[in-house]
Amino acid sequence: MERKFKPERTLIIIKPESIQRHLMGELINKFERRGLKMIACKMLAPDAKLIGEHYADDEAWYISSGTNTYNNYKDKGVKDLLTPIEYGKRTRELLMDSLCDRPVLAMIWEGPHAVALGRKTAGSTNPLTADIGSIRGDYSSDSYEMSDETGRAIQSLVHASGSVEEAEREISIWFKPEEILGYDLVLESVFYMKDWGKVKKS
Repeated sequence: MERKFKPERTLIIIKPESIQRHLMGELINKFERRGLKMIACKMLAPDAKLIGEHYADDEAWYISSGTNTYNNYKDKGVKDLLTPIEYGKRTRELLMDSLCDRPVLAMIWEGPHAVALGRKTAGSTNPLTADIGSIRGDYSSDSYEMSDETGRAIQSLVHASGSVEEAEREISIWFKPEEILGYDLVLESVFYMKDWGKVKKS
């Protein structure tokens, strides 16, 4: 059956803090229960080059990342704020330090609206505002205040691609084409066959 709606792909990375807490199985289960399909998976300890490609050293990334931090501090009434770019650069350094040479589980998940569902399943980057039922809302009690005080990246437990374009760029960084599998799930008939499960009358 030809599909007019093309499923999306998203990159999900289970971060070192989740591995240390034996959460891999539970977090994978979250994405499976969403109805997404894992099409690639590998455990590795990324080096600085790989992490540096993932978190791009460019102004657009700094503004995007740093603006979230800037707005969070502004809402809390913090004075003497840095610029979004300065926050972005600091965030990148902390993220690279938290991931470099530590085990992570990198995965590609596929399905309808995979990027949006991946982000929603992960929850807000700030665990204090993440919805209950999301990964960060259920499994993290960290905060920007705590991470700032200890000079580390916030423990967000997972990475989830922010857009279809971002996902494809990140997937090309973490996986070779031959590492990605294509296969069908019975579950997919729910999405693509309107007559699935219909009782046939005699």
